[in-house]
Amino acid sequence: MEEKKNKLNDALIIAGLVVLTLVIAYFMARFEVVRRAQREYNEGEKFLNFYRAPDTKKQYYDNKLKKKEITDIEYEMLMEDNALKNAYVEYQTVVDLFTPPESEWVKKSRQRLTEITPEYNAWVAQLSAEVQKASNAPVKPVKK
Repeated sequence: MEEKKNKLNDALIIAGLVVLTLVIAYFMARFEVVRRAQREYNEGEKFLNFYRAPDTKKQYYDNKLKKKEITDIEYEMLMEDNALKNAYVEYQTVVDLFTPPESEWVKKSRQRLTEITPEYNAWVAQLSAEVQKASNAPVKPVKK
């Protein structure tokens, strides 16, 4: 009888530890997802700021170049890159990859997407028009 009680107590302790471990794992995973969502949202905010204030973008990358964190080639590529596109991608990443849980960062990203989607779509349409115009242009023969 005493042995059955000990086995039952051991089984309850093991079950309790398993449940506790699962709860801790769940909250750790949730914390990590929310933390990553916040980081990506902040990146989106940085790029949106670059889009709205191009001088900020130049100053930011000038500082990185001066500190030798990036090369001249990387600097040129980063300066040519479209900040609106990068902001859109960052916000979309938060919404697509970091839900659930429905954190404040996901909600803020959805709000930003609603705000910048018309500008982003206009930019995409402009690129499409440029591609169509370029593909209809006659090709010049190469001189030998």
